[in-house]
Amino acid sequence: MKILILAAMNKEISILNKLIDAEHIDNFYYAKIKNNEIYTGIIGVGILNALSSTYSLINKIYPDVVINIGTAGGHTLNVDDGDIIVCDEAIYHGGYIMNDTPPSSWNVIEETELIIKGDEKLSKLLDNMKIDATIRHGKTLSGDFFTRDKEIINALNNKHQHLCEDMETIAIYKACEENKIPAIAFRIISNNELRGTLYQDNVYQMNEKLQTIIAQLLNHFDLN
Repeated sequence: MKILILAAMNKEISILNKLIDAEHIDNFYYAKIKNNEIYTGIIGVGILNALSSTYSLINKIYPDVVINIGTAGGHTLNVDDGDIIVCDEAIYHGGYIMNDTPPSSWNVIEETELIIKGDEKLSKLLDNMKIDATIRHGKTLSGDFFTRDKEIINALNNKHQHLCEDMETIAIYKACEENKIPAIAFRIISNNELRGTLYQDNVYQMNEKLQTIIAQLLNHFDLN
């Protein structure tokens, strides 16, 4: 089986490449683990970069499954830094009418919203693993911005009941949906504006934690 692992930035995947002894080939990395071929790639930050790069790698590698990994910001007090979110749904929330003051400054353009589900079978991969992390299933918001205003975060959460926010998952799900490739995103919470925790304080530790878990998963990967 060909497994394509995608991350937005090098720091979100470089540790994984070392852990699985991946070899740099062209614009991706490659490793063979048991009967599976593992490909990893950097897709860049944001919806447009993620969509374009995911399509490019799909057309070059023709993977059987796609897994997105990286950090995300918590959007509810129910998630802690270090929790891993299985993104059962991704919601694009990039269309807003900007006014003067929040939360009215983010009046959503309803027609721009897009919801895509992750693959149900892939979503269960971490559930029975013995790992030092809390696994939570739920929704992620994807847009070309990180929301830091607490009023806006609460307004968005009241609408979507999501767990976190990132900048790429919906694009990966869209590319995979159009190519009929199962996909799932595993996001680790690096910060939470509602709790007052900061991305820059946690980013290395959280990236290392998630990539170590994904390496463990790849060494025992089984969809049966």
